[in-house]
Amino acid sequence: MAVTTNGTAAGLVDWQTVERLAALIPAGPSASRSTRASTVAVLRRSAQEAPAWVARITGLNRAAQRVADTVPVSVVDRAGLVRVSTRALRGLMEQVPAPPASEAVRLVGAAEVAGAMSLLATRLLGQVVPASPAWHEGRSDAVRPGGEQSSTALPGAVAPHLLLVAPNVLAMRRQMDLDMLDLPAWVCLHEVTHAVQLVAAPWLGPYLADSMRTGIGAVVEAVYGGAHGAGSVADKRGSGVRRGSAVRLAARAGRGRVLEGLTNIRDRSELASLAAALTFLEGHAEVVLDDVHPNRMPSVHRLRAVLSRSRAADAGIGPGPGLGALLLHRLMGLDAKEAQYADGAAFVRSVVARIGHEGLNVVWTDPALLPTPAEIARPDVWVRRVG
Repeated sequence: MAVTTNGTAAGLVDWQTVERLAALIPAGPSASRSTRASTVAVLRRSAQEAPAWVARITGLNRAAQRVADTVPVSVVDRAGLVRVSTRALRGLMEQVPAPPASEAVRLVGAAEVAGAMSLLATRLLGQVVPASPAWHEGRSDAVRPGGEQSSTALPGAVAPHLLLVAPNVLAMRRQMDLDMLDLPAWVCLHEVTHAVQLVAAPWLGPYLADSMRTGIGAVVEAVYGGAHGAGSVADKRGSGVRRGSAVRLAARAGRGRVLEGLTNIRDRSELASLAAALTFLEGHAEVVLDDVHPNRMPSVHRLRAVLSRSRAADAGIGPGPGLGALLLHRLMGLDAKEAQYADGAAFVRSVVARIGHEGLNVVWTDPALLPTPAEIARPDVWVRRVG
């Protein structure tokens, strides 16, 4: 039985199998060349217009201008989304120590990652990937919101990367009979809000990455017994993770209950804080969309109703900054209520009603000012804390 020895969580996954399984994901709806071209063109134009819209609503003028000037936008197919998402996830996992694993364990890991990527590829309309040089390499099709071509690599990447998934936008437009101009505008406004968040708070991307590494490490500790396999029984070839562990992981993951094995209170607290942060970020983007009116987007009321139902049916998987939804919902299975758009939106609406967007924007100055899990349900407590 082949055993990986690289000593990181990435070694718990057979990435070649992930690639083979991901290749089976359907490409999306069939469409003529002109339909595909028009979908791409409308998405790019919507991405150009969105930063100014976000600035007007939130008051984050400087960050929105930087997004307009520096953030690359790629209109991708499903395979492109999977490539970028897989590279980002593997990059995070390579930074987390883990015991060596047998091929059986790595195949289970591959199936779980491929399943998560399948959900992403077929459901996400857009995705913002926080800045990281490795995540931007080799992208020859990226364009900035201003429309010009970007370089194939962004050395030192100082900006996040916005991905818009053309076949999924087209599929949703057809399935829900949505307006061909308003849906792309809605998607871009939501996603560009996430990009503005990341630019307004340069610490946010590293904070999310660190928290997600903590989450991955917690799962490794709970399921495999830590980096050195403490508490696990080696198989005949000395692997720190046995096939039995893989079966237990598969059973828990299939029920969305991997975190049930966590006993470390600090890990649970950190993951709850990550869930609260992601809930807030999604809620902030939702409240930006609250400000859209029919005079700017004629079918906005229908969009709001249809997309809310669609999101609920998809168990919370939707647009967001980085891989938060993927890790939380698919791999770690936190309670759904901790990551609902509605909770974050209710928090932000309450804060804005009290102190306006200007008062809310203090949150972007320091990670300590992010709402805690308790404060998501009690926005008045957060307002008192930040003064």
